[in-house]
Amino acid sequence: MTESSEFNPAFNLWTESWITLERPNGRTERQGIEQALLRAHEFTSIYEPSPLVVAGIHRLLAAILQDAVDPREAENLLELWQVEHFPEEIVQRFGERYAERFDLFSPDAPFMQSADLPLQPGKRDKTKSVSYLAPETPAGTEITHYRHGNQDEHLFCPVCVAGCLVTVPAFATSGGAGIKPSINGVPPIYVLPVGRTLFECLCSSLLLPEYQPDVASPEHDIASWTRQPIVERRHERFEVGYLHSLTFPARRVRLHPEQICAHCTRCGQFIEWGVRTMVFQMGESRPRDAPFWFDPFAAYRLPRGRSKKGVPTPVRPAAGRATWREFSTLFLLQPRSTKNPTRRPSAIDQIADLNIGADLENWSFRCIGMRTDMKAKVFEWVDADLGVPPALLRDPAGGLAVDQAIQFATRCEDVITGVFRQVFRRQAQRGERHRGLKLRMRDDYWASLAEPFRQFVLTAADPNRRTAAELYWSDIVVAQAQGAFGDAASAIGDDAASLRQRVQGERLCHIRLVVKRKEYLPDEP
Repeated sequence: MTESSEFNPAFNLWTESWITLERPNGRTERQGIEQALLRAHEFTSIYEPSPLVVAGIHRLLAAILQDAVDPREAENLLELWQVEHFPEEIVQRFGERYAERFDLFSPDAPFMQSADLPLQPGKRDKTKSVSYLAPETPAGTEITHYRHGNQDEHLFCPVCVAGCLVTVPAFATSGGAGIKPSINGVPPIYVLPVGRTLFECLCSSLLLPEYQPDVASPEHDIASWTRQPIVERRHERFEVGYLHSLTFPARRVRLHPEQICAHCTRCGQFIEWGVRTMVFQMGESRPRDAPFWFDPFAAYRLPRGRSKKGVPTPVRPAAGRATWREFSTLFLLQPRSTKNPTRRPSAIDQIADLNIGADLENWSFRCIGMRTDMKAKVFEWVDADLGVPPALLRDPAGGLAVDQAIQFATRCEDVITGVFRQVFRRQAQRGERHRGLKLRMRDDYWASLAEPFRQFVLTAADPNRRTAAELYWSDIVVAQAQGAFGDAASAIGDDAASLRQRVQGERLCHIRLVVKRKEYLPDEP
């Protein structure tokens, strides 16, 4: 960190080391934006304790490259993929034009902030704790249920401030009267491509015009570094461009740096400059009558029926629901005749259509989200790494097979929970302990299927092995369902009545699970 004067620090994200990157040997090092892009082929991934920061940095780097590279034709991306690194002249040309716009504490054009707000707070300014930038940190009315603390005690170093600031466009949520979420509403699960190197991660995140949102307006596309450095309070934007969406200023922010020798309360690093307070107000939003915005890195459930009335719903984290259970919605092509139409991320459509990474045995995708109460309460974040064979991305029949496999597992869950409730009805009347056992049974059941599902997907990607994969999956699901029921039933008690109910329940489970298996594989003897 440098100082331009005694009371005016400078921390330029283009050159300062603030992004932690991981090497193939597992070691990490910090780089600024410029070096992270120029040396992206040397690293495997972005490393941060918070997956929300990872997603924020990924989307920022993708936006910078989208502006610098500006791919217009498929050949542009395919040629870049073959080069295996980002050309130095493109990165440096971008830096020459916009590097000065990445200074966190610039008096005139602070990065992702509003320059009309003062760098130092006045006596009458309504300031907020810097902890409002970190969704996982409780602050004011923004309740985080798994962490507690005093918001006034927080002091963030410039590195932590930068990481949290870039999460705002993707993860800003409602926060009281007049405080609206960012462009994607209640945050969805973001699907980020993960290649063998950071270069492949970012290169596969660059989108051709036809894969960007249909309603994106090229004439109104203003990124954080190209727009006027002022964010109007409560301003509604009907027209939004793609770069604008990736750096969407959902909050009107101004950081208040102070010179202080202390430890950052977020990462523990000893610092001489830090941020304790800031202005944090409602920034931009989209009006209700604006056309729906499909983020290219999110999946959606579409309205049912011929009329297509209603609003698409992003796939979001749900309590007690493992991310892999959304596998077919997040990654695979759906048959047109499906009763529950969905739309996978258009970034994955591009990967499939251009056959990018066809030599990979498995495309890996990092799925990052934040579960809320649809308002200001944050319950947990979701971070899952899911693999998809490239061939499966282009195969509707394979997508249908995977979807039916997940539905079969869901029906088997219904069997064991229904039997548990039916057989142990008397215990259910006693309340909490019975409900706790049933929830644990459900969670254990789905947890036991996570690894077998990965194996099923790998096998089902080959049409010649798909039948064998379905047989394997049916056997595993029935066995795990029966086992989960037995474990939960054994915890009810060991008296004669409980043992009798357990035997009755296991027999009933077996009969009903066999019926479900027959429905799933009707041609099996």
